[in-house]
Formats: sequence, C-alpha cells, structure tokens
Amino acid sequence: MKRSLIFLALCIATVIAVVATAVLATLATLSPGGDAWTLPLRTGVFGFELRREASVPVLLRLGTHPLAARLVDGRHIDTAQGRWWLRADTPHVVTATCAPCRVQLAALGPQPLPLEQVQLTLHADGADQYHGSLHLGTPPQRITLAWRGRVERGGRMNLDAELPAAALAQVVRIFGAGLPERDAVQVEGTLALALHGQLPNSESSPWRLQPRIEGFAVSGLGTESLADFQRPAACRVDRVAGIVPIAGWLPRAVVAAEDQRFFEHPGYDLAALGEVWLHNQRPGATLAGASTITQQLAKLIITGDERSATRKLRELLYAVEMERTLGKARILQLYLALVPWGDGVCGAERAVRVHLGQREASAVGPVAAAWLASLLPAPDALLHVDQRRGHIDEARVARVIESLRPMSPARRETAQQALLWWSPAAVGPPRGAPETPAATP
Repeated sequence: MKRSLIFLALCIATVIAVVATAVLATLATLSPGGDAWTLPLRTGVFGFELRREASVPVLLRLGTHPLAARLVDGRHIDTAQGRWWLRADTPHVVTATCAPCRVQLAALGPQPLPLEQVQLTLHADGADQYHGSLHLGTPPQRITLAWRGRVERGGRMNLDAELPAAALAQVVRIFGAGLPERDAVQVEGTLALALHGQLPNSESSPWRLQPRIEGFAVSGLGTESLADFQRPAACRVDRVAGIVPIAGWLPRAVVAAEDQRFFEHPGYDLAALGEVWLHNQRPGATLAGASTITQQLAKLIITGDERSATRKLRELLYAVEMERTLGKARILQLYLALVPWGDGVCGAERAVRVHLGQREASAVGPVAAAWLASLLPAPDALLHVDQRRGHIDEARVARVIESLRPMSPARRETAQQALLWWSPAAVGPPRGAPETPAATP
C-alpha cells in the first residue's frame, strides 16, 4: 500500500512537472523577440496570474491551428473595444465579432467612436500568410475591407487592405451613430481606399494610405441660412452686425497661414487628411490636424471644438455643404469675421484695432497681415509668447510671408527685411527705423 502511494505521488509529480514544462515552454514561445508585434497577455497558471508581452505572430499560429478550434470556438474576449465573440467553424479560419463596439482613435480625441458591429475574419494560408475581411456595420448598411498579411522574419507583419468603392451614405450611417443630423443629412458619392503598412508601426516603415472620393455632395443641413449670418456682439465693430467685406493683404495672409489650398479643395483637403492621419499613427507623435478654413468655420458656428470623431464627421459634412451653398468668397469673409484672435478678441476688424492700433482691416500691410495670420493656430498662446519676449517671432511670421500669393519677389524681400524692426502695438514699440524707405508693414 505504501509503495502504491509513493508510485502515485511520483506519477502526480511527473504530470505536474510535464504540465509546468509545457506551460513554461508555451510562454517562452509566446515571448517576443526583437521588434516583433506584441500585445499584453494575462493568464492564470496553478493559481497564479501571469502578465507578459506575447508575440502576436505566435498567437496567430496557435489560434488558427486545427487543434485549437475547440478551444477557440464559442469563447469570448473582453477588451476596451467591447466583447469579442470567437468562432472557429472550419480549420484555419477564425471569426471575431464585436457588437456593439467602441473604436478608440487617439487622433480624434478621448471619446470612443461607437459602431454597431465590427467583424473580423482570419484565414490562415500557411507559411505565416493570412487573409480575411473586416466588416463594419450590419447588413445592408455594411462596408467591407479585404486584407492580406504576411509575417516577416523578426515577427513584424506586412499588411495590405483595400476598400472597394462604397457609398458615402453608408459610411456616414456606420460611423455617424451619434450625429444629431443623421436622419436629415443626405450624402452622395463614393469612398475607396488602399492601405499598406507594417505592424507594429515604426518610423522606418511608415504606412501608405491612398483614399479616393468621388462625387461627394451633402444636402439637408440648412447652411443656406448662413448667407445672412449676423456677427455676435463680441465680434462687432461700431455695432455693425453684418459681415464687412475685407480685401487686401489680410485675407491672403490668412489663407497662406491656415489653408494654402483653400481655393482648390472642395471643403476638405484629402491629401492633407491622409498625411496627418499617417503622422498621428506614429508612436509618440504630437497630434496634428488638417482642418480647412471651411471646416474651421463649421466648428466656429455649428459643431464646437469637442475632440471627438462624431464632431469631426459633423464638421466635414457641414463644410462640404457650405462650399456648395455659400461659395469660397463668403466662407472666407465669415471666417475673418468670427475667428478668435487672442485676448478675447474675435474677428479681423477688432483684431486690427486692438492688436495693431489701426482702423481698417483692408488697409493692413503685408507684414502686419502676416503677423496676425501667424497667431491663428493658437492665438492666445502665440500672442502671449510675443508679448513676453517684447518682439515678434520673426521665423513664424517669415513662413507666412514666404507663402503669400500673389507677391512680387522684391515686395517679399522688403517684407522679410521689415521683420528686423517692425512691431505691432500689442507687442511693443518698433526696434529701430529702416535705413531705406520700405513698403508699409
């Protein structure tokens, strides 16, 4: 009897040792190497909770192995996006469904983007090659991206994805669950895109995004009424409520500083949006924006400045409709009349009086116009920087002067030279007189 108990104990010990060895071997297999694609993994072994970075390529191999189907099928994983249900109906194929789902995009603010359903299919083709589909939304309002990936040596995955031409109305319905205008807005046109990149993302292999939009038109938002828009009291000069047309250097400087393709794009700059989106995906990147003057006007009048994906979508829709209902000239004049210019000042007419000590915005010279326009990315902060220094930031203003169009080379050179001595009333007195007569700053 004693010998039987000893033998049983040895067997149990052997089994435990084998299981422990297998677990440790599996964990060692999951351990990433080099710059491999990883994700945090939490699991329990013998009553202990283990946390470690796991190799995604190894997880892909294990998850799509035929022997793993029973372990995967019917399971769920809780994530920050929502609960993902897993299905493994056939060997080498896994489907993950999240409904409802929340997509977090740092570039669009802290609020997640709600989606009714997200479904990902994963097919293992062998030799670390995979393909599948990403379905967004539910039929019939659903769009589908086809993707293909290959795990390279070192554990990184090359990924290609493509969205065939999809109706923009469907895209708005899927991504615009929180839009107050969802039932009123009418959207026409199509969206297609191609995406190529590597996971994880890195500076050495930036993503390439090629979007294509055709026939984009918006109606039903009522922006026609902005043709008779009256300025709020804080932006008025001499109690004039209507929009006072501004000509001369200031409108040109604002376009040069804020939106150099303003007269070319349809309310949104697709090239700039693609560049900024890719920039914002880079690890540790300082988030940038690509709003056009038309989009900024929509933010000033209608959507507010909340950092959320829903607000950005509303801003885009209003901008596209305003381009049709108002036209470029009216949009630019509305923007000049309303844009904040630091220290509680809004509108170009008030900014000219308060910051420059002049009375007519249309009479402002190129240097003064460039300085005012250079404040617009962050008017309060940049104005206070100049005031603390006691002189303007020549390099910041010079960039605007360099982009001013039309401007002769001689006038541009004179304006650049004036930066060495000129100063606005809000910052301080001029730092000296020019040695030769110069054009009015």
